[in-house]
Amino acid sequence: MRPLTLTLTGFIGVRDGMKRDSVTLDLESLPNGLIALTGPNGAGKSTLMDNLHPYRIMPSHATKLSVDGFSYWDHLYGAQALKEFEWEHGGVRYRSSFAFRKPGKTGKAEYFLAWRDADGKWQPMQTGGGNVSDGKAETYDLCVESVCGSLESFFTSVFSAQNRRPLASYGASEIKALLAELLHIDDLRTLSAQASEVVKVLGRTLDATQQQLVALGAKRDRLAQIDQAISSDVQSVASTRESREALNVKVVALTDQRALLVAKQTANASAQARLRELATRRSQIATALQTFATDATADDRRFGQRRTSLRAAVTEHNAVIAQREAILGAAAARDAAQARIAAEEARVAPIQAVIDVLEAKQLELTSASSRLKGLESEGSSRATLLKALEQQASVIGTVPCAGHEMHNTCPLLAQARESDTKVHEQRISLTNLRTEFRAKRESVEKLTPEVQQLAGKRAELKAVTEQIAAARRDLQKAVDLAARKPLLDAATEGLSKATAELAALDSEEATVRARREAQQSQLTAEAKELDTEVARLGVDDVTGAIADIDRQAAQCREAITAAEARIESLIRSQATREVERQTISTELGGFDATQSRAQSISDEIARWKLLAKGLGNEGVIALTIDDAGPALTKMVNDLLLACYGMRFTVEIRTQRALASGELREGFEILVHDADHDSTKAVTVMSGGQKVWINECLTRGIALYLASNAGQPYQSLFSDESDGPLDPQRKLQFMRMKREVLRQGGYEREFFISQTPDLVAEADAVIDVAALAAA
Repeated sequence: MRPLTLTLTGFIGVRDGMKRDSVTLDLESLPNGLIALTGPNGAGKSTLMDNLHPYRIMPSHATKLSVDGFSYWDHLYGAQALKEFEWEHGGVRYRSSFAFRKPGKTGKAEYFLAWRDADGKWQPMQTGGGNVSDGKAETYDLCVESVCGSLESFFTSVFSAQNRRPLASYGASEIKALLAELLHIDDLRTLSAQASEVVKVLGRTLDATQQQLVALGAKRDRLAQIDQAISSDVQSVASTRESREALNVKVVALTDQRALLVAKQTANASAQARLRELATRRSQIATALQTFATDATADDRRFGQRRTSLRAAVTEHNAVIAQREAILGAAAARDAAQARIAAEEARVAPIQAVIDVLEAKQLELTSASSRLKGLESEGSSRATLLKALEQQASVIGTVPCAGHEMHNTCPLLAQARESDTKVHEQRISLTNLRTEFRAKRESVEKLTPEVQQLAGKRAELKAVTEQIAAARRDLQKAVDLAARKPLLDAATEGLSKATAELAALDSEEATVRARREAQQSQLTAEAKELDTEVARLGVDDVTGAIADIDRQAAQCREAITAAEARIESLIRSQATREVERQTISTELGGFDATQSRAQSISDEIARWKLLAKGLGNEGVIALTIDDAGPALTKMVNDLLLACYGMRFTVEIRTQRALASGELREGFEILVHDADHDSTKAVTVMSGGQKVWINECLTRGIALYLASNAGQPYQSLFSDESDGPLDPQRKLQFMRMKREVLRQGGYEREFFISQTPDLVAEADAVIDVAALAAA
């Protein structure tokens, strides 16, 4: 795959790095060899590199090597965006066009792949399976993979993106799947998958057959249950018939008993009629007594509620009347409170005026005291300075050269002469300070006793304020009491009415209770007379006995009907079970054939499982990979030897030994260090060494693809792969790039590096900063 031209529009990396909405790269005219992309961090180099391929992914931003692990929408802005990439593969020119539109909250993406025919016309790409590039992501991916192979193979072998996953971290199943695709034996995995699908289909058939066997086994158990149920039905029919005969005998006996009771009832017809009348009247009396009891409860509740309401009103009226004297005297108390407020408020202004004057004097006293302390400190300093100047000036008269002509010009006495000049100035200044100090002290002494009166005045003002507040509270209380005067007359009248209603309520309650008790006594006496007459008649009432016999006879007849229905049901059930027994016996005739078929399917599944395993990762694929391992290892070690010397040798192990000594399929990359005579896994090497070894492995796979697997990639790609390497290793890294181009017959390698020495080694440079300025 050889990139020719690239156009990106609406990509965030281009906008932020190059300050452009669109950028176009013409790569067709570049020379063969190493092509460097340069520019400062954030200039958009990785955005360009991530789009120099036809796959729907920017690999340095993908969470995994799959289109499911990446979304273009995170790297686009605006309502429309475009990627148009022309490339060549196998002598055919292709064009990949990605169109993104997002007019609202949701976006739409279309992906097209076209190829140019001999007449120079672009034709939609079509795979051998009939899939045509129609703008859908799925058909585009199928078309690209039909030309360039799988995405995983491309980005593992020829495209080294930032944040790529190192080969040493691949698991055994992952590396086998990758190598199977590189060796073009992934069709064996397809055959293995198809064999597994056959196993699944046969498994479902076996499950259905085994379910039939389970069902037939259940039918066999059902047959035994049916035989037991038929025997139970026969016994139930016999016992039910016996029960029916016993019930018929009991019905005859009850009919005879009822005839005797009816004769007795006819003989005592008149007495029984009187008893029924007495019973009716007794029931009426009981109902009336119950009604009286209910009414008594309701009356008690009604009288209680009314009495409670009246007593509450009496209490409320008494509370108002109890404040009579206070309410009537509220007007005088209000006037007195207003007079107190006026008198006390008149005292506030003079006191406040005195306090204002005293506070001003307090500020003056504070200022004077502060200045007095400052003058004291300054005077002490000036006195000390004057003393020092006098001592320095006294040297003039005590030196040996006093009176000599050089005395006035001696440089050693210059400071003494200067001090002598300043002594007079300091004495005047000190005298002025002392005068100001005495004046300030007299002011402080005068103000101090006056300011001491401020606390007393403030206390007096506070007392007056509290008296005003108390008078205002008394005023409010008097106003509230005066407002209650209309309530006083209403309370007096209401108390009289409530007292009268209480007395009337007591009288009404006594009258109702007496009338009810009289009626209850009358009914109770009548009930006793009825009981006496019933005892005198002494006639047995056989009506209940007759009704009981009728009930028992009805129950017996119902039981006879149920027994006959049960007998009929048991006979039908027995006949049904006989039919079911015959049907199940017929179905059980195919049990042996079904069991034989299940065994045959199980044997077939075992054969297909063996085929699936043989064609899978653990079979022919593993053997083919083992055969390819030495060639791949040799290419990696040749690169290490040609570019980095003899220190490191790589060993790729596709099997691992268990504790029992058996070998199992696996994948491990070991590095032999000739300088330290040691062997260790790539995962425990230093960061730079990991990069070194991993790049050799990646390029070794690329060389294997170019030489053995027939994969005609023409270009390689790497994005800042040299980061952790030291300067010497970086130069060797460039030698490895050229060696890979030479051995694999590649035309170009596009690479990004921040190392100027490596960029200088490139055959051509694409300056991203220059693109931004263009």
